[in-house]
Amino acid sequence: MLGGMIQGPPLPALRATASCFPALQLLLLFGSRARGTHHSASDWDFAAISRDLQTLDPLAAALAKTLRCDAVDVADLERAGALLRYQAARDGQLIFEASHGNHMRFQVAAASFWCDAGATIERAYQIVLSRLGP
Repeated sequence: MLGGMIQGPPLPALRATASCFPALQLLLLFGSRARGTHHSASDWDFAAISRDLQTLDPLAAALAKTLRCDAVDVADLERAGALLRYQAARDGQLIFEASHGNHMRFQVAAASFWCDAGATIERAYQIVLSRLGP
């Protein structure tokens, strides 16, 4: 890894895997592996936009096979919360986009929403967490 970016064989293999799913519009790697802060036991966190929700489980299985690792999660960016969408937009590494510009459109939409609503959402998170107690 160099600066958090996937280098070498995994990136082309991940792109090839993603391209096998016609409904897939966008695939990002996010989390510790995208930031370069992962350790040997870290999972692989992906985020996707697909025209068909049924794509996500087979995609996760295919990515796990490609990576030879069972610790693979694929979040649905169309249904994810604002914080996850913002984190994926901020830290995500583009693996695949079906059409040029899908990634940029997602980043702008997620960041714009977070800039408008993030402070309110974070306050609400703090209230909920404080009610859970120690």
